[in-house]
Amino acid sequence: MGVRVLSAVPTKVARAVDPDVGLVAAAREQPRAFLALYDRYFERVLGYARVRIRDGATCEDVTSQVFMTALARIGRFRGDGSFAGWLFQIARNAVLDVQRRPAPEPLSDRAALVADAAPGPEERLLALERAERLRTIVGELQPEQQHLLALRYGAGLAYDEIGEIVGATSGTARVRMHRILEELRRRYPHDEA
Repeated sequence: MGVRVLSAVPTKVARAVDPDVGLVAAAREQPRAFLALYDRYFERVLGYARVRIRDGATCEDVTSQVFMTALARIGRFRGDGSFAGWLFQIARNAVLDVQRRPAPEPLSDRAALVADAAPGPEERLLALERAERLRTIVGELQPEQQHLLALRYGAGLAYDEIGEIVGATSGTARVRMHRILEELRRRYPHDEA
């Protein structure tokens, strides 16, 4: 008889448990329990919307719509991925819906809307021009690149969370982000900033 050696190495890597599983289950039973998920993700979803949409009021409307949709569809969340990934997919779709609508007439004098701050009018105007130029450059990126920027800098998500949302590894998400930032640096040189 030969000696049988049992391997201590698992054959499957266990998927990390979604920290929101309990809250989702509670929200399915009692909609009031959804408030905990709302509190946890509100600022991140709003930040994501702010990066993707210029108008503050529209960002707030989109954020509200995202949470209303999530609450209405909480029963459809299967748990195949994380709740955060599911929620940000709803956010992405809501942003895309807004971006498909015709744009409202822009305000003729945005500089007049800037709150009076320590910098003088010239500095404020230059800052507004730089910000507008950067928004224009970001707006010229591919939608998927804009989505990644919004997840990272608007929602403040970590690369592993971004990877899960876009269906990639955290390393792939990091590499994609690096390439996007290099593209932005190329289009918007540092000496202009």
